[in-house]
Formats: sequence, C-alpha cells, structure tokens
Amino acid sequence: MKISNVAKLTGVTVRTLHYYDEIGLLKPSEVTEAGYRVYNHKDLEVLQQILFFRELDFSLEDIRKIMQNPSYEKESALRKQKELLLQKRSRLGSLISLVDKTLKGEQDMSFRQFDTTKIEEAKKKYAEEARQRWGDTAAYAEYEKKSGSYSDAQQKSWMVRGR
Repeated sequence: MKISNVAKLTGVTVRTLHYYDEIGLLKPSEVTEAGYRVYNHKDLEVLQQILFFRELDFSLEDIRKIMQNPSYEKESALRKQKELLLQKRSRLGSLISLVDKTLKGEQDMSFRQFDTTKIEEAKKKYAEEARQRWGDTAAYAEYEKKSGSYSDAQQKSWMVRGR
C-alpha cells in the first residue's frame, strides 16, 4: 500500500509517515525505484501500535524505545495500553460530569477530575517493568546504549528544526 493510501486509511499525514521513517520509528517494507514508500500489513500493525501509544501521550522517543526493545511483546503492550485507555476514559468521564455540573450552576472546586497522577504512575510502572524484566540482559544494555545516543542526537535535531 502506497504512503498516500496509508495516510487516507489511518488519518496520519504523509508528512508524519515520512518523519516516522526518518527517525526510525516506522520504516516502510519497501521503497520503490521511483522512491515511493510501500507499507505492508505488518507495517500497518506497527503503525496501529504507535497510534495507541500516541493516544496515551507517549513521546515518539519513548514509543521508539519501547517498540525497538528486543524483548517487546505486542500482546503485553496491548494489555497495558487497554489499562491506560480505560483510566483515561474514566478521567474523561469525570471531566464531562464536571462540565455538566458547572453548566447547571453547581460549584465543584475540588479539581480532582483534572488529576492525571494515576495515568502517569501507570506509564512509569510500564517503563519500570521493562527495566526490571529485561534490564539485566545484554540485549537491553545494548538497547539502552544505542537509544541513549540516539536520544541525544534526536533532541539536538528537534531543537534545530523547532520540533
């Protein structure tokens, strides 16, 4: 599937797909002689995972680190994503209820509905589980070494580009 078709199907812009390729987050399975990027079903599955993480406000760098970890397990990630999405849904439901109350003239100034602590704690737990599970392996050490140097270079690149 050509990049323009992927963009139409997913709602992700062609520019974003180019950027994901540039930073090594999502490489197309094929680049034609004419330079067209072609994505297969497996590439679309990866994109879906990226979009789940983005929906949960993970940075692109964190997504890349998680997904390129040699021990990354899609099914486990999906379970954790579901847990985080359910927490996010609950928080949004509370915010909607607060808006409704405010529209009715009720005064609720507790601000607890704006609290993202549980979601942030779950995201930190997710990262910590990965370190605990694979932190002592040679593959994880190599991954951390590579991702650390990538992160520094990428941050400089983003600052230059204004991203």
